[in-house]
Amino acid sequence: MQSPDLERAIQAAVSTARALGLQADEAVVLQNSNKLALRLRPCDSFARVAPLSHGTARFEIDVARGLAETGAPAAAPDPRVP
Repeated sequence: MQSPDLERAIQAAVSTARALGLQADEAVVLQNSNKLALRLRPCDSFARVAPLSHGTARFEIDVARGLAETGAPAAAPDPRVP
């Protein structure tokens, strides 16, 4: 992601986490390509952010749930997230 989109994506992840009741004061960029991978702290959560036009939200949720179900070292999405 380019600079203006990067800042908006980080703010979107932090504000979404806060809206879900998680304490998110900062975001550490883990990977930046066409999608953004973030570690939100201090709630120690992982967030993926992509442009809406990519239509990847359902795919990302399905992958996270599938990995968690197989016992992979990944956490399932927070149960408060529909």
